[in-house]
Amino acid sequence: MGQNWGQPQPPQPRARSNRGIWITCGVVLVVFLCIGGFLLLGGLGALAAYFGSNANDLSVELTTPPSVPSGQSFQVTARLKNEGDAALTVDEIRLPDTILNGARLTGTDPSNTGQTDYDDATGYAFSIPLEPGEERSVVFSFQALQPGSYSGTTNVMIGQDAREASLLVVVTAGEQANLPTQPSVTATSSTTGTLPASRIPYNAVVQIIALVNLDGSVQAGWTGSGSLISPDGLILTNAHVVLSDPYYHVEDLVVALTVAQDAPPEARYYAQVLQADAALDLAVIKITTDLDGNPVDLAALNLPTVPLGDSDQLSLGDSLVIIGYPGIGGETITLTRGEVSGFTSDRGYGNRSFIKTSAAIAGGNSGGLAANENGQLVGVPTQVGYGGEGEIVDCRALADTNQDGRIDDQDSCIPTGGFINALRPIKLAMPLIEAAQRGEVNIEQGAEGQQQAGPSGDVIYYDDFSDLNSGWDNASWDQSSALYRNDEYWISVTPESYFTWGNPYIQLDDAAITVDARVEQPTGVGDFGVLCRYQDTDNFYALEISEDGYFSIWKNVNGEQVYLYEWEYYDFIPQGQWTNIGAACVGDTLTLAVDNTILAEVHDDTFTSGDTGLIAGTFEVGGITVAFDNFTVYQP
Repeated sequence: MGQNWGQPQPPQPRARSNRGIWITCGVVLVVFLCIGGFLLLGGLGALAAYFGSNANDLSVELTTPPSVPSGQSFQVTARLKNEGDAALTVDEIRLPDTILNGARLTGTDPSNTGQTDYDDATGYAFSIPLEPGEERSVVFSFQALQPGSYSGTTNVMIGQDAREASLLVVVTAGEQANLPTQPSVTATSSTTGTLPASRIPYNAVVQIIALVNLDGSVQAGWTGSGSLISPDGLILTNAHVVLSDPYYHVEDLVVALTVAQDAPPEARYYAQVLQADAALDLAVIKITTDLDGNPVDLAALNLPTVPLGDSDQLSLGDSLVIIGYPGIGGETITLTRGEVSGFTSDRGYGNRSFIKTSAAIAGGNSGGLAANENGQLVGVPTQVGYGGEGEIVDCRALADTNQDGRIDDQDSCIPTGGFINALRPIKLAMPLIEAAQRGEVNIEQGAEGQQQAGPSGDVIYYDDFSDLNSGWDNASWDQSSALYRNDEYWISVTPESYFTWGNPYIQLDDAAITVDARVEQPTGVGDFGVLCRYQDTDNFYALEISEDGYFSIWKNVNGEQVYLYEWEYYDFIPQGQWTNIGAACVGDTLTLAVDNTILAEVHDDTFTSGDTGLIAGTFEVGGITVAFDNFTVYQP
């Protein structure tokens, strides 16, 4: 067990994070134990989540027209159905203010009895009773105003409980007939044709400049393209355009707007990543500040946007327009015409994981806009996939990756430039877009998108635990132990929801650590890993994986457990076998890896130096034992 530079301490109680650990409580007698655990872990909120609420019995379906011309009227219908066994009463429906920015509400049926302004929504009061099995509709009538794509989450309230539903309204410019209402959250494409120049949404395309740290200097590392999908600054692009790579850390993202067809883009804003999936190579970023670092009034931005289309409606031979900033052959925006030439299937993403196109798209367009004949966004030019051949389009030696003082063919190549002939369909981006609209932040590396990086630097400490006097804690307590055994280091924890650790008593500043770990006695959900910058029993960093394939980075600060990277699942964490865990604490950067695959990276400067160690813990099942071997510390 970790010590405060003195006598061993008892195993430490721990709070649970969001890994969905309490699955069921079984018979009535055990329910009381579950209630007690829930109160410890999340209070009354957790209790309510466990027993459910009336809102869970309510089915909500929103129907909207696929698109509506500005100036014309349209309706949004909320179909409400009680699928439970008890009567319900709908008290309020809250519409997101983003929708009300693009359309004016002209009435409701039935009439609402009042309205309430919330931070990001407007609530309309009703009293709509629903007997079990009963279905009723509420119709909201609007007049479309400013062209753009407006989306958000609608909350149907039953008392203080809410049932959520996503809502998207696409307002187009010009005169056209209203399309029939259908349950959909995206606009659809229609008949084959050619997009006229007057309807090309070039002004919704931006250039994204990734600022990286190069030898202590922050400068432009690479550029890509993106599409504005909301007036308040949400931008759809590629993940590799906005995320760090194994060689460079992205410090900031600059967004440059298209001001004219024949002029270079103008850098206006900084943005942050809200959603990224490296396996899909898709990301959503959002404008945050101007170039002076001043917060932007997002509600007043009113940026030009491109309406979202339906990539499932595309057929062979359909016309496509691809727009972006190629990065080669000039600085102005570039348009490329082509047609749908095929589709690529993938077991994980269906029959349309990629849309092949006859257009030869320059590499800098990666992340940009692919529009159908109606000017709707249907795909994202994606450099890391180009028809499913499994290789990067173009890969050039641009950095001295082998540190021999020269940039040549002996260095690892970095993908850049080249040409693209595939698009990620907009359908695969919708979950990221909807999560970003809700303000959620999630950067998912994914099985195909993990960075590969092994430890580097001089080995300054090594222990294979064959010497019982090498300096680690070697003791048993009432319900846990940290012992040398069989030329390995074993940590055992008997109680549930506890963790225990051992330390070697060495002082480190910046260090990278690797260790082999094997679960000797499993619980199915236990966790284990590496400590760094250990101060005492109440203050340290922990970088961990779990038996069931999760990983996280957290810290103890004055005895309080704080998650820096919440538990997240990764398919390829080995289970039931030796696993190599890597943990680096360098400057304010904490990095966790498994078998040289980087899983998570966070920044925190609470602790700058301290001891290291090994840790194991339990959640709802006690009795874990983890064996460790070949503990190695590298000095970067």
